[in-house]
Amino acid sequence: MKKFISEKFHIIFLMATLVFIIFSLISANIGINHMLKNPKYTIGEAITDWHQKNNNGVGTDYKYHFNYKIYFKTTSNSYKKGDKFLIIFDSIKPENTEVLDIYSIENYLIDLKIPEKGWKYEDVPFNIDSNIIKKYVQDWNVEPFEYIQK
Repeated sequence: MKKFISEKFHIIFLMATLVFIIFSLISANIGINHMLKNPKYTIGEAITDWHQKNNNGVGTDYKYHFNYKIYFKTTSNSYKKGDKFLIIFDSIKPENTEVLDIYSIENYLIDLKIPEKGWKYEDVPFNIDSNIIKKYVQDWNVEPFEYIQK
């Protein structure tokens, strides 16, 4: 048995890697579908500048509030500490979130009251488009400017 494993190690390793990648893709897709099924919106705030995170890549740490709890996440988007931006999250599993950097909200922040339970789509105090958001979240690797309609 040991000889079989040592002779076929590269095949076993390749198969295990393939299973892991497929599982990761399915898991991410399920998370996206849940977020789009139970969406809420709120404002995230960058708590760090964009930075290198040890061996875990680069990003900006941010926080957001929901249901009297503070959540902390990291986005690959580049922000400065104190920047604010719109996020979508799953109201059932609020740690499942996506930064919607396709919308500039700077002009709306002056007197903006952010509800503790987030906004439903129809309650967001500025114009957003659910079809654009759905496509953006599903195709997260495509450049944001492709989603903004002129």
